Amino acid sequence: MTDESLLQAYVDAYFSTFKSINELISAPMAKYHLSFEQFRILSDIAHDPDISLTAIVAKRGVTKPAVARQLRVLRNLNYVTQTKFAADRRRNTLRLTPLGKQVEAEITKTATDRFDHWVTALGEDKAKQFVDLLNEIGEKLIHPQQTSEDDQ
Repeated sequence: MTDESLLQAYVDAYFSTFKSINELISAPMAKYHLSFEQFRILSDIAHDPDISLTAIVAKRGVTKPAVARQLRVLRNLNYVTQTKFAADRRRNTLRLTPLGKQVEAEITKTATDRFDHWVTALGEDKAKQFVDLLNEIGEKLIHPQQTSEDDQ
């Protein structure tokens, strides 16, 4: 049975703090008209010069159409190009444009600076505990629920 005061404390914390975490994390991307998901794809491409759409799908655990939609936005913003892979003309390679490289580097720096501020404010031990708690929530609550919904 849930303790009513614990439930109320959770609801209060959610609305006053936790709900805003996504906005804080995503703010550096908004300047460049990117979602967090689009930035992660941009970052994947920046760190793997021969990455393909299929590799991003496998890495992110999402569907091919979902990644293709995100890539369309990145191409339209002139952050990414898509070319035929030299060794296998059926496969497309994704690359950052010069603008894409600049945007990825600027967002990464801003996000790193923000996270460093969080770690300084919370202390490294609490920051690690927070990450561990988020991972535990994902493993025990979010992923099992997603799996059961996928099975239906």
